Amino acid sequence: MSGMQPIDRADPRPPNVQIAASIRAAILTGELRPGTQLQSGQELAKFFGVARQTVQTAINTLRAEGFVRGQAGSGVFVRDQVSLPATAEDEEPLAGVAAYLFEVGSLKNLPRAGWLRLGIRLPESVAEHSFRVGVTGLVLAALEGADAGRTSALCLLHDSPETRTGDVTAIGRAYVTTEPAEDVSVHQAAGMPAAAAKVIQDLVAEYEAGETPESRVARDADKLESLLQAVEYQAQGYDTTPWQETSLTALRTDAGRQLARAIMAADPHSWWSTFAASYQELRAGAKSRARKQRPPDGNRAV
Repeated sequence: MSGMQPIDRADPRPPNVQIAASIRAAILTGELRPGTQLQSGQELAKFFGVARQTVQTAINTLRAEGFVRGQAGSGVFVRDQVSLPATAEDEEPLAGVAAYLFEVGSLKNLPRAGWLRLGIRLPESVAEHSFRVGVTGLVLAALEGADAGRTSALCLLHDSPETRTGDVTAIGRAYVTTEPAEDVSVHQAAGMPAAAAKVIQDLVAEYEAGETPESRVARDADKLESLLQAVEYQAQGYDTTPWQETSLTALRTDAGRQLARAIMAADPHSWWSTFAASYQELRAGAKSRARKQRPPDGNRAV
């Protein structure tokens, strides 16, 4: 019944608590989508093997938590914008925002799983990947004539649903089905004020659809960042040829393909080698400027 789990008679929790937990889990995982009407109290009572009053107690809990709403004469529906319950009467109004930010921060601890298969013991994290995707998207948007700010925002959030799904590799996707990213973002932003939640959800949905100029640029930025990382790991002795080929064939913009050619032709260490070649001169110049800016001994503060 819509992904809900039956009551476990060995579970010490009261039946109404188990029922609320079962329906709540179905909502959080997207089995029960926003706007979905729940089965009638009689049908739920039959499914769970309890009295209707027990079901009603569970529904009242979910209503108080903000997961469902009652509609006179029609039944009970999953709320379009779930509002997670306050933990106390003096709950901060932006507590849901804080919770979301803590959640996306966990991406700093989530490794990009594909590199693990290559034998890289400490690969980049999803957060590190997303940062450079954002910078790449900013530059690529300027070259393609897209909105740079929106493109960067799309890049920044493109992997944010992975806090819930993990980073599933191409091999895993052949066997594992996860909830659509846009649905996951609805769950992630559930506790946020509606205006803030809409921004997050709209950006993730736009990226997934890939229909706007900004989303196409953002998708190319994602592939280009993977290409940059592949070239860097190649320089460390790993064979990243399959990753490079996959990234190159996925590009959709002219600027993206042009930038890819430049990346493939570049030395990943060249950005600092020029400075290294003139290190002594640079240090001497810095010391000279510091001496010129230093006040005379007699004017120093005591």
